Amino acid sequence: MKTKKSSEPIIIVMKVIMLALTAVFPLLMVTMTGAGLIYNRDSYGPVITRMGVLFIVSAVLMTAGAVFCISRKSLPNLLSAACTAVGIIMCMVLLYKLVRHADSAGWSDNYNMTPVSSMYKARVTPSLLPAAMALVISAVQFFSYNTSEERREKKRKKLERENAPSPKILDE
Repeated sequence: MKTKKSSEPIIIVMKVIMLALTAVFPLLMVTMTGAGLIYNRDSYGPVITRMGVLFIVSAVLMTAGAVFCISRKSLPNLLSAACTAVGIIMCMVLLYKLVRHADSAGWSDNYNMTPVSSMYKARVTPSLLPAAMALVISAVQFFSYNTSEERREKKRKKLERENAPSPKILDE
């Protein structure tokens, strides 16, 4: 039933690139952004501290989505798409709120007086690329011919078990 397709090496290469980008951007950059906000919580206050925690949660969700994407089975690919979508949406909403707050509060770098919001954008926005890759890979794998055939075969076997004749109760 399983056949090797010509697109399989491309998917493997995309997975490797996605995992490397996930390790750098969501896992490292977004987590460090959240950790920095938590570390400086005394000067930022509870709202920004909660943003820091939620940044870390979004990074964990995006990383989990990338890890689930490795599997070629249906359920992990669905989980991958869900985790990745929730994680990236959460991350971008938090980034928008943090940038808006940083600009309104006039946060800037102490050395060259550039707005801190541009630093946050530069660190967090590249997380869109591995998240998009995870979504594409999980969708391609979920809707692939082989995976669809496996699901059909599983349903067929289940129907055969349900429609099998029941065992005789009396010996006649």
